[in-house]
Amino acid sequence: MLKLTRIAAVALIGLAVLLAVIALMIGRRQAAPATAAPAAQSEAQAITVVEAVARLPAGEPISANGLRLAQRSAPIAGAASSISAVVGKVPVQDIAEGTAISSNALAQGFSLQLRPGERALAVPVDELVGAGNRIVPGDFVDVFLNLRNAQPNASGPADAAQTRLLLSRLRVLSYGQQDIALANAGAVASTEADARNDPRAADITGSSSTQSTGSETTQPARSAVLAVPVADANRLLLGAQQGKLFLALRNPADPGQPDLALFPQARGVIDPLRGLDAEQQLALQRPENHAYAGIDGDALAGRSNTPARSTQDATARIPAPRRSAPRASGIEIIRGDSSAPRGSL
Repeated sequence: MLKLTRIAAVALIGLAVLLAVIALMIGRRQAAPATAAPAAQSEAQAITVVEAVARLPAGEPISANGLRLAQRSAPIAGAASSISAVVGKVPVQDIAEGTAISSNALAQGFSLQLRPGERALAVPVDELVGAGNRIVPGDFVDVFLNLRNAQPNASGPADAAQTRLLLSRLRVLSYGQQDIALANAGAVASTEADARNDPRAADITGSSSTQSTGSETTQPARSAVLAVPVADANRLLLGAQQGKLFLALRNPADPGQPDLALFPQARGVIDPLRGLDAEQQLALQRPENHAYAGIDGDALAGRSNTPARSTQDATARIPAPRRSAPRASGIEIIRGDSSAPRGSL
């Protein structure tokens, strides 16, 4: 009996030693991945970003020569990881050398929707002016000007009221609270989603946003933002001040526009300098110079489209001096244009 007890004790001791060896081996295997984890984590934190090779001035498009790829240990919010995604973009602020380029430093929003030579201008609208609120961002409109009948004054009779096409085929960037979709927006929504978001489709189908959200009410449109050529910005602003503008919705595939070469051009408020050479005369035709010359109310109404009189015309219109008959000696009384001798000395 004692012998069996000793054998059992030896077996238990051997089993304990075996379990200790197994536990030691398992502990060593788990320690190896734990020590390798920091190295793998450090490799995962190496992030590729696009940074500036030299100073990138604001307002100038970025070229590929001014960019390079660099590694960062920590992520940067909005940082670009591809050079092709940054080439052609315009920074809104100066970017220093070695700075990672993020989306916050690049132009975005309405400015990217404007083509070269266009300006975004807002005009007041209501249900009547905006074609019954059937206009949505992305549409093309014609702007008609309605000038009211002016009151007569001491300088002359009253000017007759007039209505005419002021500007043609302008793009609508914003109408009321709706903005045009940005170029870098996500995937295009489905046809059903577009129909739900289009107020014209909602009006045709009889559905409205009040049925889905009874607490929300659509605010009436009070302004529309149009993409206007810089040479025509003066006409739009002055027309909104002196008359009333009406937006006429047109088919986007209709390219018809008035031929301005068939009509006399209005003179600007600021006359160009005299003695300009051929190159400077050509520079006067630039849209920016047309906008700088300005326009007044008479030119907007078509009352000052006649060309300026030349020096020869002005000289021809000067009345010639009146020659009087030889006067007799003595005293004469002059009354207006006639003279009568009264006697002689």
